[in-house]
Amino acid sequence: MRYSVAIVFFVFLGINSCGLSQDLVDVKPSAPDYTNLSSWSAHPEITDDTDESYSGLELDQFNIPVFFASPTIYFPKKGGSWNADIQKLDVRSSFGIPVEYQASAFNVAGPVYAPYYRQAAYQVYEVAPNVITATSYHIAYEDVKDAFVQFIFEIGPETPFILASHSQGTDHLERLIKSHLSSSQMEYLVAAYLVGMEVDQCAMPIPLCETPNQTGCFVSWRTYHKSAQVKNKYDHECIGIVNPISWRTSTEFQSAELNSGALVNTDHALYPGLVSATIKKGVLITERPHFPGSSLMRTKNYHKGDINLYYRNIQENVLLRCLSYQKEQ
Repeated sequence: MRYSVAIVFFVFLGINSCGLSQDLVDVKPSAPDYTNLSSWSAHPEITDDTDESYSGLELDQFNIPVFFASPTIYFPKKGGSWNADIQKLDVRSSFGIPVEYQASAFNVAGPVYAPYYRQAAYQVYEVAPNVITATSYHIAYEDVKDAFVQFIFEIGPETPFILASHSQGTDHLERLIKSHLSSSQMEYLVAAYLVGMEVDQCAMPIPLCETPNQTGCFVSWRTYHKSAQVKNKYDHECIGIVNPISWRTSTEFQSAELNSGALVNTDHALYPGLVSATIKKGVLITERPHFPGSSLMRTKNYHKGDINLYYRNIQENVLLRCLSYQKEQ
């Protein structure tokens, strides 16, 4: 069963989006109450998959909490709503996949908080922006913001923390940092891992991380096969991108030998040396990964593997930045 989940999440990249109807209804599901544990897919007071170590590294080494915003897991059929109803069991179950395969990469720092939120349907990316899609995205953002407010309330305003996200979650955390984070909160930000979407570093109030141990900054990348043709939204100089092997912004090739381990299947050990990493024209490029089931891959966009491909390197970097933050105090 675990293996099949890994294949769905990692191998069939983009398969969920095939043939989706854009005939959705403008219905607003009821808002979550983040004072209630049932509104969290990961939380230190519930049992979830961030309680597990899939790399063998010790959990919660710094007691620095992590706020994680999940990627798009909502692919409604015709007649579905533009926003996910987090009371539905299938939606709640789908949130469990990124919690297991992505949010768990950050549990070495401390407890992970990941909210269920009324995220926008995948179809918002397939149509021209309009009032309905903008409203859908705003509803999702407001949930993430409300969850973050509760997160800060629970951990305390003077507790250091990490922000982490992928895909749609990254859009919401980028907006959160730009429009909601106070200057005092930024002082307690160890780092923000904003993965899987273009982040406009020219408009960010915090800097792009230039070194592996820098704090109070953000990292970001989007992963493609080296032969992929990618169109960017921003000019190259404004795309915030960091290599998840070297943790620097240089375009130097980082060999697969430096990749500490990719997470493909949580019932299997990590795969060290699976892929390399090189920054080129605003994206991260690599070769085709080879692991059981990878022959089924039919895409050059490795979006859903952004975190998995560099899982252990992320964990090691999280620990380094936590240690650096601790020493700076």
